[in-house]
Amino acid sequence: MKRLTLFVLMMLAAAPLFQVSAQERPWMKYITPSGYYQAGYSITDAMDNTFYIKRARIALAGQLFEDRYGKFEYKVQAELAGSPKLVDYWVKYTMCPEFGIEFGQFKTPLSLENSEYAPLKLELIDYSLLVQRFVRMSTADVSGISATGREMGLMFFGKMLKMGEGHHLLRYDVGLFNGCGINKIDDDKLKDFMARVMIFPLKDLSVTGYYMRRIGHMDEVPIYHDYDYRVRDRYGMAFNYDSKWAWLRTEYMAGHTDGWRAEGAYITAGYKITPNFNLGARCDYFTTNSREAGHDQWYYTAGASWYPFQRLRIQLNYMYKQEADRSVTHLVNLMTSIVL
Repeated sequence: MKRLTLFVLMMLAAAPLFQVSAQERPWMKYITPSGYYQAGYSITDAMDNTFYIKRARIALAGQLFEDRYGKFEYKVQAELAGSPKLVDYWVKYTMCPEFGIEFGQFKTPLSLENSEYAPLKLELIDYSLLVQRFVRMSTADVSGISATGREMGLMFFGKMLKMGEGHHLLRYDVGLFNGCGINKIDDDKLKDFMARVMIFPLKDLSVTGYYMRRIGHMDEVPIYHDYDYRVRDRYGMAFNYDSKWAWLRTEYMAGHTDGWRAEGAYITAGYKITPNFNLGARCDYFTTNSREAGHDQWYYTAGASWYPFQRLRIQLNYMYKQEADRSVTHLVNLMTSIVL
């Protein structure tokens, strides 16, 4: 908490300095302040309604150097909504397009939507059930860990086989993470090993596969029947087409947590009617126990996004939610995003 308070005070104290141009202050190319704010109003068919603040984030990022030996970058980002906390603090060294190292706390490569679609890029208001329940994005995660899709760790990354301007055929990420949540030292002897490969046949088209496994020395835990309850893994794949005017993305993930095998999938598509207005929809599926019936969740979402100004987005979503107990909820959600 002390680190977060200090970071916020530094941002507020430095704010007047960033109101001048980079030409007047050359050092500004090493420090880029940013932030965004998301708030809205939601109501259900049971008339449960609330105003809310979803995210309020400020960040400092920059590039400390770039020469023939590579590029060195950093980022520190704080979340002020809810319980204030640091969400990102990492350093990244890119030696060449084929090889780089990232160290600190950052989005894990588990799931395409989690790592490649930040809240300001996500087409609908909420992340898919797969992300909310499988990659430690929210309190609904099956592991019981809520970590905004991030972990502390070390990751190697790169892209290979250049096909054209800004387009490489293959991209990889391989990392080792604490696996116990954000802003925490490791609380056991285990680590999460994660690996992902993305193939881009076209610049706007990708096919992705990824894998996670909890590894390390495990204390003696009873093994019931023929299944090892200590196993915790995730594996999945994604297909993504995201162009200037349309998108189509689908993703599937399954895995074991404390003896349960869960799985989830979603498909989302949309069309950008104008550069400032688009329509989209998504179908979500998730089950906490794929071996038995009666654990399924089905969510259906339709929404529109409007950008009246470059730094303002207004989103309206309707969601039909069918829970595992077959209860149904109709939810209307209106949210604004303001980029600082």
